[in-house]
Amino acid sequence: MSSVIAIMYATVAFVILHGVNSLDNGLALTPPMGWLAWQRFRCITDCEMYPDECISEKLFMNVADLLVSEGYAEFGYKYVIVDDCWLATNRSNDGKLLADNKRFPSGIKALSDYVHSKGLKFGLYQNWGEKTCAGYPGVSGHEEQDAQQFAEWGVDYVKLDGCYSDIRDMEKGYAEFGKHLKNTGRPIVYSCSWPAYQEGKGMPINYTALVEHCNLWRNYGDIDDSWTSVMDIADYFALKQEFWAPFAGPGHWNDPDMLLIGNFGLTVDQSKAQMAIWAILAAPLLMSNQLSAVRPEFKEILLNKGIIDVNQDALGIQGKRVFRVCNVYLIYKLYLLLTIL
Repeated sequence: MSSVIAIMYATVAFVILHGVNSLDNGLALTPPMGWLAWQRFRCITDCEMYPDECISEKLFMNVADLLVSEGYAEFGYKYVIVDDCWLATNRSNDGKLLADNKRFPSGIKALSDYVHSKGLKFGLYQNWGEKTCAGYPGVSGHEEQDAQQFAEWGVDYVKLDGCYSDIRDMEKGYAEFGKHLKNTGRPIVYSCSWPAYQEGKGMPINYTALVEHCNLWRNYGDIDDSWTSVMDIADYFALKQEFWAPFAGPGHWNDPDMLLIGNFGLTVDQSKAQMAIWAILAAPLLMSNQLSAVRPEFKEILLNKGIIDVNQDALGIQGKRVFRVCNVYLIYKLYLLLTIL
């Protein structure tokens, strides 16, 4: 067993926030679980060269099929979330969002209906700004119209990114878009990104406002398919834990980004470590992998009921790091301990 830098976490009780308003949409009472496209598939749009990996309705329909047929849905992985690059390059003449008609010929409503037919929930990406991170139309200037369109499409989860926008106005902009989502009358989980953008610029972040307006939020930069990236995020969460942890709880979660398990960058032991740490952090468990190619030893980690139960505990208390060790064997022992709790 190779020696790597690892972190051990323990659940530490703390005083839960009192007197702080939280988003009252009754959603995400435990950390959301599902599958998100970005880390594994990025912005692959060439369906001729990559027919099974391009961002297309075929990809997401296949994911929905596999979540059910491979047993992931039974363990709580319910959300199928489309990330960037699903859009056409321009809006319609009346300002509505359009999906790329070659890669999504049936349209987003049909894809949403297909996901729902499998007993799953459907998520969609957009960006607070003029353009998405990949350069497609953002919500800026169309906030109310886009929120209504998401509701009409049957969207259950919106991930709102923050590229090409003024970080000084993010708190106001994200809050307003959340109100538009709520005003549609459809229950939609709201994933915000403004802390990740403001954190890198050293700006003070209003976590009280996050709890009031968002179901979950990205605190830090994007995860990459490597153990170094996992530990960078885990270290940063530990550095900030005294401030961040009290704001996690039913309906509102800190989000360290996607699970890499089943891809290329983590060993089996490192995958167990990520799963254990994310569980104790009360983090959303959003896989980003090629489900059809996940090897049995990695699937076993993703479907470990004991670990999932820790993550999905109804109290929603985020654990804190209590010490740091330099032996992956101890992380493996932690994984086993969580399994039998």
